[in-house]
Amino acid sequence: MDLSKFLLCFADYIIDLPAAFLCILPVLEHSRIGKRRLIIIAAAVMILTAIPMALIAGFTGIDPNIPLGCLLIPLFAAYMMLFDVKRSKLLYLFITAVAVFSFGGLATHFVNAMTDQPSDTIVSVSVKWLISLPFLTAELIFLKKLRWLFDNENIDSIWRFVWIVPLIITAANFMMIPSDYSNVHVGRIFELYIWEEFILVVFFVIFLVMQYNIARAITNKTKAEQDLQILGFQAAQYENLKKYMDSTSKLRHDFVYMAKTAQKLAAEGNIKELQKLLNDYGADIDANTAPLHYCDHPALNAITAYYAAEARDAGIRFTAKLNVSQNVVISDYELCSVVGNILDNALAAAREANDETARILFAADTKANGDLYIAISNPYSGAIKKKNNVFASTKKGGHGIGLESVKAIVSKNNGYCNFRFDSRTFYSEIMLRQG
Repeated sequence: MDLSKFLLCFADYIIDLPAAFLCILPVLEHSRIGKRRLIIIAAAVMILTAIPMALIAGFTGIDPNIPLGCLLIPLFAAYMMLFDVKRSKLLYLFITAVAVFSFGGLATHFVNAMTDQPSDTIVSVSVKWLISLPFLTAELIFLKKLRWLFDNENIDSIWRFVWIVPLIITAANFMMIPSDYSNVHVGRIFELYIWEEFILVVFFVIFLVMQYNIARAITNKTKAEQDLQILGFQAAQYENLKKYMDSTSKLRHDFVYMAKTAQKLAAEGNIKELQKLLNDYGADIDANTAPLHYCDHPALNAITAYYAAEARDAGIRFTAKLNVSQNVVISDYELCSVVGNILDNALAAAREANDETARILFAADTKANGDLYIAISNPYSGAIKKKNNVFASTKKGGHGIGLESVKAIVSKNNGYCNFRFDSRTFYSEIMLRQG
């Protein structure tokens, strides 16, 4: 094999490098080994694997897709291990990259057929690059939106099936590879190929746009519902505060008469009636305690007060020690989603435990560098099940529901979360980094 043929085969395979970037860039923030290091390793792997594949294809004359197809399996396995992202999302992204670059791969066959060349030429490889690179350019232009999609769309049922669309497109392109290049010259075959590829590309783009817009609509609806819930918590806090202010105003007004009556009873030596008067007034004071203030963050204070009241009504002790300012690294919506999901599970588990000593402990602290730490512990009864490092979703056990959503929000904010348990207590530990 001469050098020119090797370079041609190498140029045909090295297009896998932009394909790799298509897989990596949308989830780069979630790399397990560091962003810069991952990019360097990915580039080196793609270049080093292109060399032996080019040699194999050049010496043996086999279809270049065969060694490429064999390589996809170990690459996919490595891809799954390199990112802290749900596997269903990574599967979709990987197949989407294959689908995108299958358009260029199919084009080389039709160019070779139209130019009566049995194998790849400079023209066909150049066409492959010209078709493939615009997709990578489009990804770079819309990278922010893509990252938003993978960070915020967390409905499992969507990601479990959405990969079917790019898989169908890949299969369609594969099935259109001509078995005999001479067939391309028959009738309108080449014209039909152009139209079919154009329709597939348009369909694929429409599908991606629809997926993004649907995700936006779902997220905005969820956020609006969460904001409405937060406003409800804050309104309840306001009503409690207003009632407290009204009751204390009445108590201050009644105090003058109570003091005069007490003075008269004391002067008469009527100790029994004096004690009764003081006891009744003390009971009024106890019944009109001030709404608890847990922290300066209005939304977090409101949701904490809500679950504290729910726990009190259920006969469960609730202790909260919060040192959180108004300015934190996470939005009100996401912070309350995290805390609300965990406290809701904690309260359900504590109710199920039916233990008079049951207590929910909630602590949060903002460090000097802006990092936010959250820790919640609660009792539980029964067994907690985990499958593939995911807690089983069961309301009776009180854990599993919402924890995957919590993980997604924490991961999006470059944080860390840990859920663990012993024989009696479930622990939730979360850290959200500044910036």
